[in-house]
Amino acid sequence: MGVVDSPAARRAALLQIIAAQDRRALWAWIWHQTGIRLPYRSFSAGHSTPFRFVADALFNPGRDIAAWANRSGIKTLGASILALGEYTAYDGLQGRVLSGSEDQAKNLYTYWRQWCEGPLAWRVPGDVKRTETNVAGGLFQILAASQKKVRGGKVQRLYEDELDEIDPEIDQAAVGMIASRDEMPARTVYTSTWHRADGPMARLVEACPDNGVALHRWNLWESIEQCPVDRHDNGLGCRSCPLGSTCVSKAQDYHTDASWAIGIAAEATGLYRIEDACKAAQKVSKATWDAEYLCLRPSVEGLVYPEFDAITHRCERPPSNLTVYRAIDWGLTFACIWLGEDTHGNVYVLDTYQARDGEATLRQSADYILAHPLQTVRATYCDKAGKARNVQTLKSDIDEFRDWGIPCEWTTSSRLTEVSYGIKLVRAMLNPAVGPSKLFYVPTPGNMRHFVKAFQSYHNMQQNGVWIDKPKDPQEHEHVPDAFRYFVINRQAPRGVTRVQFGVS
Repeated sequence: MGVVDSPAARRAALLQIIAAQDRRALWAWIWHQTGIRLPYRSFSAGHSTPFRFVADALFNPGRDIAAWANRSGIKTLGASILALGEYTAYDGLQGRVLSGSEDQAKNLYTYWRQWCEGPLAWRVPGDVKRTETNVAGGLFQILAASQKKVRGGKVQRLYEDELDEIDPEIDQAAVGMIASRDEMPARTVYTSTWHRADGPMARLVEACPDNGVALHRWNLWESIEQCPVDRHDNGLGCRSCPLGSTCVSKAQDYHTDASWAIGIAAEATGLYRIEDACKAAQKVSKATWDAEYLCLRPSVEGLVYPEFDAITHRCERPPSNLTVYRAIDWGLTFACIWLGEDTHGNVYVLDTYQARDGEATLRQSADYILAHPLQTVRATYCDKAGKARNVQTLKSDIDEFRDWGIPCEWTTSSRLTEVSYGIKLVRAMLNPAVGPSKLFYVPTPGNMRHFVKAFQSYHNMQQNGVWIDKPKDPQEHEHVPDAFRYFVINRQAPRGVTRVQFGVS
């Protein structure tokens, strides 16, 4: 790409690049306009990069797009470069940024002001203001998210920066701000680290691609700066580097060579300072590192079962000689899980059903269970709370299920039914002190929709901003974990603890 020496020529070049969807030329255009070499190499299967995110957004102006990336992972910078490109290319564009906090809004404003006082200056007729800037007949606003801010005028571009820090109700209300215009389809651009297992980012990622959002995911290795030779010293320096073990392990995985001695950062093309990454690696827990820097999963902070991992505990093909059980949680949100246990005490969650209040009656839930393919069931375990009688029918849920051919049983042990004790048993199955996990799930649609979601979202209480080891009650995701806990404590019952069986199997 030759040197472009006038604003009009720079704009014409960008429009030509977008029309041709020329990635190489776009990377060079961004470099010439901003002085920034956007990272373009990925090192994990299915991962993207900051540059691919910007390119996809510019080449597909009508597509909703999201970036799930690590902390300090160039998300906000990438979004600002995207805005630079769009406000260079299009006249009269109305855009708005909703940031998760005032500080985050200030970060984006810092980048935006650079572009408005540099490559975009010829398109800005007045001052660059902290909350809004007039650009080429359009407007660009940077706001901290609030209900008031999302009730404003219609825009063609909505940027939700650090989505997981935005109140879910505000995120939902923001949808009403989007409005296309002639020759300019509207869209939302989401950027965030995935902090909360049950937050807005979780709902977004879970719904992709059915929600029409193109998801770009990258982590530390796609955003870190290249490690110079005098630092890694062909692998010798990696031995004493705080990032050394994880960096080298990543390189060995990437090259499928267990003898590879030089960390993957030696091949990186990013901007995140190595020294800053080293400091983070020395200060944060492994769980935080995996979630917020490697983007392996959402943050596990405050979760009841932080040991659960959707990859580690997944089993595509469970053993065939399993003894099958069911476990039920009664209530307005009825839940039932089917579990198989092998001769070594390993448990496989085979399927999960959940019906919220109003979605199904107790009878309809029973019919679902009776029609389920897994019918050879050794026992159905439940909570003794199901004995409470209905004031109209004078029958309990347990009575009803017995009459419909689903006899249930439960332990009467006060020790086993204590919530904290049952949680300890489940945690021991997920991550035993010795040996591998004894709990797995089969990725059926029901398990992915209910079991995995619940175990990744079931969280503890907070007191004065501090997590305490006690589940919040009530909460949305308690029903499936409760049903599983009833299975675990009832399987302890044969060890000398009384269990009641109601009905005839």
